Amino acid sequence: MQTACPSCDLVVEIPHLNAKQVALCPHCNTKLSTSQACQDSTVVALSLSAIVMLLSSMFYPFLSFTSSGITQTITLPDAARILFNYDNDFLGLFIDISIIGLPMLLLLLIIPLHLGVLKVLPYLWGKRLLKTTFALEPWIMSEIFLIGVMVSMVKIMSMADIEFGVSFWSYVAFVVLYVATMAKLNKHYLWKQLREPAYIDQTIANTRAIDQGLRACHVCGQLCNTEICSRCDTKTFTRNPYSVQKAFAWLITSVACYIPANIYPIMYTTSLGDEMPSTIIGGVMILWNSGSYPIAMIIFLASVVVPLAKALILSFLCYMVMKPANRQTKGYTRIYQLTEFIGKWSMIDVFVVAILVALVQLGNLMSVTPGIGTIFFTTMVICQMLAAHAFDPRLLWDSPANLKKVKQETLA
Repeated sequence: MQTACPSCDLVVEIPHLNAKQVALCPHCNTKLSTSQACQDSTVVALSLSAIVMLLSSMFYPFLSFTSSGITQTITLPDAARILFNYDNDFLGLFIDISIIGLPMLLLLLIIPLHLGVLKVLPYLWGKRLLKTTFALEPWIMSEIFLIGVMVSMVKIMSMADIEFGVSFWSYVAFVVLYVATMAKLNKHYLWKQLREPAYIDQTIANTRAIDQGLRACHVCGQLCNTEICSRCDTKTFTRNPYSVQKAFAWLITSVACYIPANIYPIMYTTSLGDEMPSTIIGGVMILWNSGSYPIAMIIFLASVVVPLAKALILSFLCYMVMKPANRQTKGYTRIYQLTEFIGKWSMIDVFVVAILVALVQLGNLMSVTPGIGTIFFTTMVICQMLAAHAFDPRLLWDSPANLKKVKQETLA
């Protein structure tokens, strides 16, 4: 199988891979493919089990909060429903979609894909089905939500008794099964079922695709010498059009949201009638002063340091595109990959607020309500994810002549 590395554009001939073997780019060590051995039955079994666990987690008690003899019990959907009650529709909808809706949809799509539906569906439908399936994965945040639940429990264990319900353990099982399913998912194997990839003769070894007049499809990874992908009929580009401009625009928006996200309260805590606002930094300080040093550090890194570092790193990479590739380019590529991977983990604080708002509702005795800072913070993280997705790391490896060619193609 031929492909071009999505990170450095090197043309690579991938041999047949046995079980547990992984193909890495010899230029930048980017993971290109895993074993194409048939694992349909395993993926279907894991997907069905994950769906059962997700459904089970929605209809039974998730968490119980007891303080001064008063008990508040919530189910998993309550995390979003109570936010709707506070007219925080944006955050409520985001939580419903990212931790319930999208995971369920993705698993429901994966099952028929591994039962051979691509072999009987019309080509157009099969292509759309694969595109939709792979587009959902980056926006699923079930594992991050689970970490957010654990952090929120640490925050309130000192002031009340917490009990984990049946649904909580079902959701833990769902997350484990979901992660296992995605680990077994092989995109190249599924695209090959849709249509056999076209083989391009006379490719030059250890040479980048742009130098051979070739393009890698950004949807299915097929190596092409035409403007239309021979496998998925998608329009191909030498580089993603206006990649740097789009990434920088999303970065500016994220920075504009970062400031109010840290200034405005992300939640208000009412205790015996007294309302106290809490910012991100304020919450970190409370955790630190209470002795929860590891949790305080996690929140500080995920909610304060990582978003700022990610904005600075992506801005630096956008600048380095104008410079010729050098010995540090491989390191820049790894930094980009790490930045893209950890991007959505900044959403932990948003899920902490959602759980606390849903769980701590004891009237004037004690209650938590969302603050406007949560909206800005959620928007900031989404914008940074879009910025990382828009940036094309292959530009870091391009020569000035390559960049001129890309610019001419974009303007054409």
